[in-house]
This record gives sequence, structure tokens and C-alpha cells, in this order.
Amino acid sequence: MAGHEFRLEQVLKFRKEVEKMHQLELAAAKQQHETARDRLKSEKAQMEQLEQECAQRQIRGIEAKDLQLYGDFTRRKTHEIQQLRDSLVGLEKAVQEKREALLVAAKEKKALEIFKEKKMRDLRLEQLSKERAFLDEIATQGRGQK
Repeated sequence: MAGHEFRLEQVLKFRKEVEKMHQLELAAAKQQHETARDRLKSEKAQMEQLEQECAQRQIRGIEAKDLQLYGDFTRRKTHEIQQLRDSLVGLEKAVQEKREALLVAAKEKKALEIFKEKKMRDLRLEQLSKERAFLDEIATQGRGQK
């Protein structure tokens, strides 16, 4: 059996590499998603802090120009937060697509591994059958010489 190699070994190696590539892509997509989620959380916290600061300044008294600055900054932050939310949706979709691609690659690799195992098992059984037939032939010839 040492001389018999699985004919699709190169294909199996390729499928393993494809699976690894998809694993790396999924990890990168997850990292991007997590980074964006953390940034969104940070932006929301900054927005909340800004709103509290503005409310405290209004209680103590605030000039109109400063109130205008707070309003402008709040609108800009709100817009940034919405953009982050939108990008987060796209990143979630990308993570799901990468996960599905990895699943397909893993299934393709597993199918080939199962096929290889079956072929190797069949080869072993065939080899055992040939050995048994050879031993039977030797035993038959040995009886005929006596």
C-alpha cells in the first residue's frame, strides 16, 4: 500500500488551503466588525457625555454661540454614529458571508477526506484479499507436493 497514493491528494491539499484561507478571511471580517462595534460604542459614549455637558452648561447659563456649537457638534456626531451603524450592518453581512464560504469549503474538504478514507479502506481490503488468495495458493501447492 506504500506505493499506492491517493490520486486526488493534490486536490485535497488545495481544499485544505482554501479552507485555511476562508478561516483567515472570517477572522479578519470578525475583527473588522468588532473594531467597528467598539468604535460605535465609544462614539455613543462621547455623544452621551456631550449631551450631559451641554445640559449642565445650560443650567449654569450658556451663550447662544456656544449652544450653536454644541448643536452643530451633536448633529455631526449623530451623523457619524448613523454611518457607523450602517457600516456595522454591512460588516455583519460580510461576516455571515465569510462564515458560509468557510462552511462550504469545510464541507468540500470533508467530502474529499471521506472519499480518500473509503478508497484507502477499499485498497486495504483488496490487498488483504490478494494476500489471502496468495496464501491459499501456496497452501494448495504445498499439499499437492506431499
